[in-house]
Amino acid sequence: MLEVLTPAGSSDLTTLATAKRELAVTDTVQDARIADLIREASDLVAQWCNRGGFGRETLRQTDRLSAAVDVIVLQRDIGVIVSAVTEDGVALAAADYERVGVLLYRLREGMRVPWTGRLVVVEYLAGFALPDEAPPALERACLDLLAELWHGQGRDPAVRNETTEGVGTVGYFEHRADTLPLAADRLAALERYRRFHL
Repeated sequence: MLEVLTPAGSSDLTTLATAKRELAVTDTVQDARIADLIREASDLVAQWCNRGGFGRETLRQTDRLSAAVDVIVLQRDIGVIVSAVTEDGVALAAADYERVGVLLYRLREGMRVPWTGRLVVVEYLAGFALPDEAPPALERACLDLLAELWHGQGRDPAVRNETTEGVGTVGYFEHRADTLPLAADRLAALERYRRFHL
């Protein structure tokens, strides 16, 4: 079970100032609209990466074990900092466990041993302090989507092309939920932040 003790202060992958610079907007008339588009673009990036967001949160993960296990797998994997671990109500010292990525190992005298307790509770931070700590790949994807949303205001996003010769023809994009309207190199840069569910 995973509880959010302190939710993320922001889910925005960029700042208003950076977005305005990207859009070449110098006045404050459109600030509220741009802020809305930042949230929308940030959410689209998070959805594509199969995440609820990238903002830093304080979490409590509780694992009820029916048998000994070699490793506890943390449910969040970005910017993890473990602050406390208890096993059957007993607080462990930092020397009693080791984190490797999302894997948490139990240590005794410096050696990895199975977790034998029935209740293991891990408190940790995960995510980025947004928008300032947003990695460049995430911010760039957000800005690209933001620009597309900004310049596409009032336009039907499904229209691919329109011809008005004689009768006229309209072609529509095929919507795919598993992709973003970004260049291949931008999507490739996002892959490292994407979670795949088994």
